[in-house]
Amino acid sequence: MIRRLLYILSISWCLPLAAQNDVDSLKYILDNYKSVDTVRVNLLNQIGYEYWIIDPLKSDEYGNQALTLARRLAFTPGEAFAHRVIGVAHWTRGNYELGLIALLKSLNLYKELGDRLGEANCNLNIGLIYSDQTNYDRALGYFMEAISLFEPLDRSDRIATSYNKVGELLTYQEKYTQAYDYLIKALNIHQGNGFDYGISESNNRLGQLFIRQGEFDRGLVYLFNSLEISKKINDQEGIARDYENIGNAYLHKKNFSEAEKYLSQGEQTAKEFGSKRWLRDIYQDFKHLSLSRGQLQEALRYSDLYMTMKDSLFNEQMANRIAELEKRSEIAVKEKELEAIKQERQLLEEKDNLNNTLNVVFVVAILLLAISAYLVINRQRLKIRKDKDLFESKQALSKAELANSQLRQAELRQELEFKNKELTSYTINFIRKNEVMEELKLSIQAIKAAADSETANKLNKLSHTVDNALDVDKDWEDFKLYFENVHKDFFRNLKQKYPELGNSELKLCALLKLNLNMKETAAIMGISPESVKTARYRLRKKMNLKKEDSLTDFVMSIS
Repeated sequence: MIRRLLYILSISWCLPLAAQNDVDSLKYILDNYKSVDTVRVNLLNQIGYEYWIIDPLKSDEYGNQALTLARRLAFTPGEAFAHRVIGVAHWTRGNYELGLIALLKSLNLYKELGDRLGEANCNLNIGLIYSDQTNYDRALGYFMEAISLFEPLDRSDRIATSYNKVGELLTYQEKYTQAYDYLIKALNIHQGNGFDYGISESNNRLGQLFIRQGEFDRGLVYLFNSLEISKKINDQEGIARDYENIGNAYLHKKNFSEAEKYLSQGEQTAKEFGSKRWLRDIYQDFKHLSLSRGQLQEALRYSDLYMTMKDSLFNEQMANRIAELEKRSEIAVKEKELEAIKQERQLLEEKDNLNNTLNVVFVVAILLLAISAYLVINRQRLKIRKDKDLFESKQALSKAELANSQLRQAELRQELEFKNKELTSYTINFIRKNEVMEELKLSIQAIKAAADSETANKLNKLSHTVDNALDVDKDWEDFKLYFENVHKDFFRNLKQKYPELGNSELKLCALLKLNLNMKETAAIMGISPESVKTARYRLRKKMNLKKEDSLTDFVMSIS
């Protein structure tokens, strides 16, 4: 009887319990279940899945325990679900690449098993990752595939969850009427099923929809409904999200005291939950709140906190990417990528400013001077020995030539490594400078709206100065010098192959050579991410690439 109860509990992972007491009950059963079998794998997976809205780090921990045991038992269903638990835990923390890797493994295993429900759930989770990365077309494709798999299974609960995701995505694309229809359908289904988490999510997305349309009071009604349910089911991630959304809505209404109240509560919850993603957004809201109040020092402090949290999220993602790549080190092509990411992480941890660059140059100069001094001394010794004995001098000369060749190779490797570091450092500074200048420009515009005419004139001059600092063409020429130091023949070879390419397309090719993402490319070229996407499409046509060919891989293969 007990074993049957354990089995029922352990296979119930498709129905999220989402409450701390349910997690505690499952942990109690696990602690008292001594057998090492597939039931234990299912219990570990279920606990990991329930933890993702409470503590994603523990969710990842239990998912990995389940994965290890499932592999030892050759239990494929348990392994497939463990990958999904790990993938969702990474998504919650903003580790999109690792989340996608785990979820794609899960999806392939479910397809091999013929498990359509598992396959549908993975499609839904993968869509969330692409949606967070603003790749809306791919996200919508995965969401609609999930719905097409859920419908024959008559899983209204999962269909409603998918509707929520589609509605949120359409809201981002400003297709408000379609978004509203999907969200209302989701809310009605979840209310009929009594699924609190889904009801909370529907209310939150409806609140965000109306806030975006400027209907703040109507949006706040839905957001407060979501917050109430999130507290009821102990959804810490949802509570932090709702506080931030409510605070942001009051900020738009210029009700600054209420905005500060809810943002402060959101900050406390996000800190306790360990959600850097929501802390980042809350600090940005606090920055705009301080600017609206004319508290420039506070605005600067929150701007620093925002940038620190943003960098922390990026560094954490880099660390996780390196850890994952080390696990797959047997793949030769990934070894180069691993080294590049390690160098990138090292540069991000350093102070990316002029003083550090000068320090590096100074150290390299000292090293080169030491090498030169060694070569002079070595040659002098060879000359003295040559005067003593002709045979010994020839032998010594042969050894010296070998040593000089090795030293020269080491010197060239060191020079190339230094130029690579200079290029990477300049690129990162280029991106950060443009992002900071854009934020400063927006802040000036916000202050100018409430300023008198004299102050507005001064702010216009300051804005003009910022525009001059955002001289993309001048910055590009500097960047081109660094780039050509590392990739000397790149542009020449590219023009020989494709003489019809223009200057902007050559720029895009250089950034693809550095494997920059769309947002970073947009920052350097001074255009929007959508314009980058269009430019990439036109470049593919000029290069006559097939649909399945990767543009980035093709450009990186050019010497």
